[in-house]
Amino acid sequence: MNPCDFKGQTPCYLINEELFEQNMSAFSEALQTYWPNYIISYSVKTNPLPWILGKVRQAGHYAEVVSDTEYTLAKRIGFSDQSIIWNGPIKGHDLFLNALKNKCIVNIDSQRELEWLKEANELFDEIHVGLRINFDLEAHCPEESLTQGEGNRFGFNVENGTFASVLSDLSVLKNVHICGVHMHTNSKTRSLAVFRALSQKTIELAKDFHLKLSYIDIGGSFFVKKYDFQAYTQYAHAISEVLSSYFCPEDTTLIVEPGSALISTPVSYLTSVLDVKDTHRDRFVVTDGTRLHIDAFMRKTSYVYDCFSPDGNVLSHTQHNKQIVCGYSCMETDRIMTIENRPELQAGDYIQYDMTGGYTTTFNAFFIEFMPNVFVLHKDGSHTLVRKKWGVDEFLQNCFFE
Repeated sequence: MNPCDFKGQTPCYLINEELFEQNMSAFSEALQTYWPNYIISYSVKTNPLPWILGKVRQAGHYAEVVSDTEYTLAKRIGFSDQSIIWNGPIKGHDLFLNALKNKCIVNIDSQRELEWLKEANELFDEIHVGLRINFDLEAHCPEESLTQGEGNRFGFNVENGTFASVLSDLSVLKNVHICGVHMHTNSKTRSLAVFRALSQKTIELAKDFHLKLSYIDIGGSFFVKKYDFQAYTQYAHAISEVLSSYFCPEDTTLIVEPGSALISTPVSYLTSVLDVKDTHRDRFVVTDGTRLHIDAFMRKTSYVYDCFSPDGNVLSHTQHNKQIVCGYSCMETDRIMTIENRPELQAGDYIQYDMTGGYTTTFNAFFIEFMPNVFVLHKDGSHTLVRKKWGVDEFLQNCFFE
């Protein structure tokens, strides 16, 4: 990839098509080895770009959605109800019933859905659903919780008896069958130990409540470094090693819901240097990118990046002791990074940030500028525009004013 090919198109995201395909294939091969009866369901919220969803569908994988909007988007992209997994507590009533009718995999995650199941029980025969599990992860994996002791807000809690109560309430509905559990949880390290704990908890629940599970949805939150295809194997092996002590792959489908683990590493973010400004304290490098496009939560402390000259070559300028790289917004906090003892950047140079595919396009802000271009880089060196930069016309669509 030559940055010069995108002159006048920055800032933009660049998707490495080959690496994205390799990530999907590597996870598939790992699961095929350790649990052949599996489903990979891509987390739409991680990056809902239609081109990405199309590639996922073409590869034969599912879409994991958490809202009416994402459910409708997945259907528009071409996913059937039978290849959609619907999670989360904010499902809408009408589409919820439609999804059940059309045999979508639905994991229940709210009290109101339990009421809707009573309605569905009178409308449909043979309703199969899963339940989102809420349990004390910290008790099994100390220091892994992200909520600092406040507990997870999703699913039905095991420790306080809510999960048992839900099972009891649903048992009287003759057409509703609990056929799966959804174990997804976030953790600090996303380590193998966390997934072993989730798998072990699944076994405990199945034994304690005599559950006959046709699927186990272990969720997502996998961590995979760039080109570290072995990580998929390690996750698949750790999960299957525990589950296989009680469950049989022939009888139980293992569902994984990767998002960043598939799309984070194939995407980079290309920006151009607009200006260099010295003050009595620091040198500021102003770019046409923004921290909001690659760090929406404003909490990253470092980036993997490369700098290029206007002709596309790696920078060979005289080194400068300290440069603060900033975005285009008027927020003082839009400081992307500070680089020390690196070639000094000049107007017209490029900065490319690597591994920016997870939760970035999702959080693109309409702040000062609108959504940037997205290109796909193909194996033959060519590239294709798959999302055009939004301008005023796009922003004004569906708006009403006098």
